[in-house]
Amino acid sequence: MDNVISIAGRTLDPLVEQDIQSNVNEPVDLSGEPAWIVQFFETLSAEATDQLRSEFGLKLAEYVPRNCYIEVLAPATAAHLRGDDRVRAVMQMTNDLKVSAELRNDEQVNEPTASGPIDVIAFNAQAESVLAQVQRLIPPERIVAVIDERPLGGKFLIRITGNSATAARIAEMQGVRWVQEVPETSEDRKDIAGDPMLTTAGRIPEIERLRLTGAGQVIGIIDNGPPDLDHCFFIDTENPQPGPEHRKVVLVRNSDQRPTGKHATFTCGIAAGDEVGSPGMNPQRGVASGARLACGNVSDVKTTSTIMIELAAASESGAIVHSNSWHAKPQGVGRPATYDAHSAGVDTFTSANEDHVVVGSSGNSDEEQGPPGTAKNALCVSATAVGQPGDTVGDGSPGPTADGRRKPDLTGVGCGVVSAHIGTPCELSPASVPCASSYATPWVAAVLTLVRQQLTEGRYRDGDQRPEEGFVPTAALIRAIALNSAVAAGNNSDIPSRTRGWGALNPLAALGQHAPRLLLDVRNADGLVTGTTCRLQFSLAQTSPLAVTLNWTEPPGTIGSDNSIVNDLDLRVTAPDGEVFLGNNLVAGQSAPGGVPDTLNPTEMVVVDGAQPGQWTAEVIATEINFGPTQGFALVVSAAITPDSESTDSERRVRQTRPIP
Repeated sequence: MDNVISIAGRTLDPLVEQDIQSNVNEPVDLSGEPAWIVQFFETLSAEATDQLRSEFGLKLAEYVPRNCYIEVLAPATAAHLRGDDRVRAVMQMTNDLKVSAELRNDEQVNEPTASGPIDVIAFNAQAESVLAQVQRLIPPERIVAVIDERPLGGKFLIRITGNSATAARIAEMQGVRWVQEVPETSEDRKDIAGDPMLTTAGRIPEIERLRLTGAGQVIGIIDNGPPDLDHCFFIDTENPQPGPEHRKVVLVRNSDQRPTGKHATFTCGIAAGDEVGSPGMNPQRGVASGARLACGNVSDVKTTSTIMIELAAASESGAIVHSNSWHAKPQGVGRPATYDAHSAGVDTFTSANEDHVVVGSSGNSDEEQGPPGTAKNALCVSATAVGQPGDTVGDGSPGPTADGRRKPDLTGVGCGVVSAHIGTPCELSPASVPCASSYATPWVAAVLTLVRQQLTEGRYRDGDQRPEEGFVPTAALIRAIALNSAVAAGNNSDIPSRTRGWGALNPLAALGQHAPRLLLDVRNADGLVTGTTCRLQFSLAQTSPLAVTLNWTEPPGTIGSDNSIVNDLDLRVTAPDGEVFLGNNLVAGQSAPGGVPDTLNPTEMVVVDGAQPGQWTAEVIATEINFGPTQGFALVVSAAITPDSESTDSERRVRQTRPIP
């Protein structure tokens, strides 16, 4: 089964398909430069990758597990490639592999879907040709937008109005890579039973002594419109227009001209609301009250823009952490989340901009998950009912995704929340629903903004600002810190969980106030190649709870592939007595010896409640790097660590943090 692949809901063996295509009476189209699936016998080394790109002009950028890449080639080149000893099969990509399963299934049963928005994604080098073909087929009034993400490293797409029959005709065009419906989106709030404890929008008294407010940081928020800029949490009478001089809102993108959003006002208040004239004084201010906001409109993502373009626009205004209290549902209502263009857009952006943290809500209870939260490089968040036994999930859809990845990743405060009330000068009120993953999402994003401020300003040692100790963390490190905090703080009997992931984000632990920590942050340029290992040795002074977290920023998966993982790193932790624990091999919330490596998730965890004193070794192993040539990563260790821990690679700096007395 290692040679079988799955695309657009169809499972096949490329070698079998190659033989079928070679023997059919009516051969497939061999004119121009069609799309092909090229399968290799094994993972390519960096040297082999360079050789294949040079000799055959391969891109080796769109990976499909296992050992396959989608390429655009002249037929003669494809024939030549079949003779290479490293190549197992070269099959032409058939039209059914270019259309989402949802659209294709409707066409196969001869029941075309009702007309709606469809995205036609072209191979980048053939974009103009595809546009011309679409314009000949589709009347101008049915072409909604032409969107070019290529300057950002993304795709070229044409958004049209059509149905499954339209999609089938477009898939016949040479140069078309993928056709899917533009998915519906949902604001993630919904009435639930229960009466969870009332909390404030975000004030966390225990961390106020750390002097972290989010000052100097910008949070990107995409929601159902702009916030109410006349509310005291956001108003700036001296600079009323959003922009670099505005005290709270540096950007509003609203091409669809949506009115001020009630939901947007509430979520923005949770993240960074701060009363004008009394900064940092309102007890119900936002978590990162000193931060500013770059606001976008989710409606634009469905019409004239994409999630990638919106993230990039927020980035240009200084946003590094991005909050999204909504989800798309390309798979349809109530089904596990598939890996679609939204997901690939998030992963393409974060892979190219490895400092950027994207947070997305998990959907409402009894609904479904979807991107952006289900992208590989996003943190997917459900709502915690604070004060209930075991940090009960108050709202959020369970995982996993359609390809088996673990979502949600964690939970955050999202029940009984108080924040800014739209249409009032300064009123703060409970939400219209008791719990919502959409309220937990900006709470998590804001806590991570405080983490980022702490690291960039060098406050992680003793709380004082030390510029010489400051550094720019990767998103992989921020995510690893967040996930490690959930585990290190306890309540782990059911982790990893379908409903709450790795548990509730603990702000104190995330800010280093729970236990000593080691932080190892390795950027992609300095990362590992296939077959190499990075080792971190550390000693425990006494029996102690131990949590070791590995996270990495994945390259984008291939749109339509039913398995989105590209690179595979593995975590292995060895105890002083030689016992070995593999990442994500847990029983009742505790790591167990033995097991097999996790090949699906870009987060791996080892958890040992009673870790023995002595020297431990954590290893990050590059099992498969299918797109690189190198893969960065972050490693976080929390335990009763002695100060003499070190990486075996002297070029990789290990930073230590300790709770402030």
